[in-house]
Amino acid sequence: MLDIGFAELLVVSAVALFVVGPDRLPSAIRTVSLWLGKVRRGFEEIKADVSRELHNEEVMRALRESREEVQDLTDINSALSLDPVANKAPESDVEVAGKATALDSSESPADSDKQAQ
Repeated sequence: MLDIGFAELLVVSAVALFVVGPDRLPSAIRTVSLWLGKVRRGFEEIKADVSRELHNEEVMRALRESREEVQDLTDINSALSLDPVANKAPESDVEVAGKATALDSSESPADSDKQAQ
């Protein structure tokens, strides 16, 4: 981050001691550290917002690509439509029940004899 060595830190401390004075130096250090903390939190918040927006953009892009793929597959399926059963509307429960009753009543007498024994 910042390339500050021990010698530079001593020079900055000495200058701060002479400029601010020994009486106000502790409160000045507290004030500066509070400002630095606020600046750091601000940068962290900005970084988190940017990261969140980038992640949202990636998710939206993936969703768009998936939707396009599904649309392409749907278009291909409807263009080919080789399966006539897929194009037929689903039967109602009444029609299915009626067909089942018709099949049950059309049993042969031989089948009835076998079931009786």
